[in-house]
Amino acid sequence: MKLLVESDLPVDAKTAWSLFESEDFDARLEDAANIVGEVLDVSQDGDIKVRRLKYRSKTELPTLVAKALGAKSLTYEQTNRFNPATGRMDWVVALPVLTDRVSVSGSTTITDKPSGGCRRVVDGEITVRMRFVGGSIEKAVVAEFEKSMSRAVDLVRDLAREKGLAS
Repeated sequence: MKLLVESDLPVDAKTAWSLFESEDFDARLEDAANIVGEVLDVSQDGDIKVRRLKYRSKTELPTLVAKALGAKSLTYEQTNRFNPATGRMDWVVALPVLTDRVSVSGSTTITDKPSGGCRRVVDGEITVRMRFVGGSIEKAVVAEFEKSMSRAVDLVRDLAREKGLAS
């Protein structure tokens, strides 16, 4: 199932990336999205900044999803590969269970708009290979993903406004 979330922000692309990658953003996202995040590793692969993160939701999953995943809340690791020269981050999400049946990956790009500000595009794909319940799980994850992306953009808008960076 396709994931696609597009958002406009009132800052240039470089500033938007710095806000999304900031500790302020991480702390606020934990509160807003009801998750606990942890940075597992940060490294460089040439010009690419690689961050491995672990997230645990503080919200219980819908019963059908929880039963399929064998856990009441969602826990996952995410590996981000950010290329500042292109404004693109490729990401892969790995669940600790059902690794052969669930795949989630995509990219996030932030580009300057000629009229000012920037556009953020999160484009990904989730596939759940489980008979009978796969489609339901995909829909639940996509819905949660879209809400999470909306909250993230709102947080960056707030940070930009508070820091006097919004155009």
